[in-house]
Amino acid sequence: MPHAQPTTGLRFDVLVNILPAEADIPPLQCYTARDGGTLNYRYYPARRASVNEQAAPPSLLVLLHGSSASSHYLAPMAEYLATSAGFDVLTPDLRGHGPNPMRRGDVDYIGQLEDDLADLIEHAKHEHAPHERVVIGGHSSGGGLALRFAAGKQAGNLAGVVLLAPFLAYNAATVRKKAGWAKPNLWRIVPLALLNQLRVTRFNHWPVLRFNLPLAYRTGSETLRYTYRMMESFGTANYKADLANIRAPILVLVGDRDEAFYAKQFEPTIHPHAPQSEFAFIAGVSHLDIVVNTTAAQRIALWAETHGL
Repeated sequence: MPHAQPTTGLRFDVLVNILPAEADIPPLQCYTARDGGTLNYRYYPARRASVNEQAAPPSLLVLLHGSSASSHYLAPMAEYLATSAGFDVLTPDLRGHGPNPMRRGDVDYIGQLEDDLADLIEHAKHEHAPHERVVIGGHSSGGGLALRFAAGKQAGNLAGVVLLAPFLAYNAATVRKKAGWAKPNLWRIVPLALLNQLRVTRFNHWPVLRFNLPLAYRTGSETLRYTYRMMESFGTANYKADLANIRAPILVLVGDRDEAFYAKQFEPTIHPHAPQSEFAFIAGVSHLDIVVNTTAAQRIALWAETHGL
């Protein structure tokens, strides 16, 4: 019998029996961001058949979780790509997220998540390996952040971009308008956007977005609301311009049963602005289980091999 469409718009049940226990995945490690704050991430070292001291260090993949979530649910994908694709994989708990954030659902300023990611990459090069090739990837809103990061100050330093069912913009043709997952407070968002155009930012700490996560799937590490500055940081400012600024190879993966996005709209939406982008549509896969789907992971591994990553 087919599953009924949940009121949240997303099928959280697909992850329940798949995700490993906390004790079975790499523990959280910490690094210091430029503001002095301590942030967490998980490290999945590349598995190699043999150790060759003369070999180049593995490519680094930084894989970003989606809105409300933490790094935990990315464990199956990260483990596969470390084992089968030879990536060193980092999955950060983005600022404001995870078990013990400094301020849940908030940042200090718009763009701070990008600064945190740049600091994490530098930390990894000193702490884990002198990575010469860095790939940024993300799922859902994490895909939007990956796109924003890849088009910004780091544009010339990245070897590739992986977007898993990425959130591009609320008005993008890819978005199902009534998915039910995110509840924006437009009475706050619209005036705050106007104030920010006038460079008035003193109210950016106001909460403006909440997430409809069912009680049955809450663990205590989820983030159920965002401030305006977190919402604006966690995604693209202009996805068309961001795509046009990226020269690195781009891989876009989406399930043909995605409840949040129209899978067939991704290629006509993205390709005109990023002709180097490649697309794969995963049969029978929804928005959340794309990150635990073996076919999706295999497609990333093949793409990486094709591009020498």
